[in-house]
Amino acid sequence: MEITLPKSDIQPIDWPAYDGLTIHMKRDDLIHPKISGNKLFKLLRNIEFAEENKLDSIVTFGGAYSNHIAATASMCQKHGLNSIGIIRGEAPSNRNPTLAYAECCGMKLKFISREEYKSKNDPNYINSLKQQYPSSHIIPEGGANLLGIDGAMKMLDSRTSKYDYVVCAMGTGTTFAGLVKAAPSVQKIIGIPIHKHENLLSDIIKMDKTFELSPNATILNGFHLGGYAKWTPDLINFIQTFYLKTSIKLDPIYTGKVMLAIESLCKTSFFPKGSSVLFIHSGGVQGAVGFEERFRITLYK
Repeated sequence: MEITLPKSDIQPIDWPAYDGLTIHMKRDDLIHPKISGNKLFKLLRNIEFAEENKLDSIVTFGGAYSNHIAATASMCQKHGLNSIGIIRGEAPSNRNPTLAYAECCGMKLKFISREEYKSKNDPNYINSLKQQYPSSHIIPEGGANLLGIDGAMKMLDSRTSKYDYVVCAMGTGTTFAGLVKAAPSVQKIIGIPIHKHENLLSDIIKMDKTFELSPNATILNGFHLGGYAKWTPDLINFIQTFYLKTSIKLDPIYTGKVMLAIESLCKTSFFPKGSSVLFIHSGGVQGAVGFEERFRITLYK
């Protein structure tokens, strides 16, 4: 059964650093209250695959604060599928908001050691999971598979084709790959990795053997602020100020880093004057609650 998606709003962003440029934001974070942003798109074809093949469960992977885990649990509940989350690390004595929500959606959580978690993509480990859950579809961490790429292609539509640049956060590279494949040949796709991992292109090609990095697609490293889930006081200040001025929530793991990168690129004239830039808000704000609890920081004052 094909899943239909509502269209997300595209809104202008008025910010001092953007003088001479047109900066808009595609609010994919508002598509669904719990399955927001690129998580929904990457799960789209995976859920359809499970339904088409009459499978009754989804097995997937993530950390204790994973947006993907929360989204998968919610999506499975919505479509009447069982969900199993393989969680990196020991089971906490108290569930954080992400894991508590996943369990409320009916997801069964299986905690494994960080050492075992490194085998999450190993064919032998995957085969053992298939034997344990024979009627399941196994989705890699972050929805990083060919079906995820196919779903991410739907993030662009007739309204987005007019922009000179489309900018997105890069975790696994799945969303970036989908945007590159779906974009018009004249449109430039900019991916901003939020971690130190520099083999994203090879990871994408492992998912999609046909993928080619077009001349108009660029991966810009150097904006991760120290690595995955690393943050600085300047980032937190930016997120707080951005929310105060625009009422838009950014998260400190993905979208906050990318919007801060866009500001830096604007200030250094990366985008030519008169350019139009579209930032894809890929959601992830659900994880901000756990971030605030861990670090005792209020992001949205």
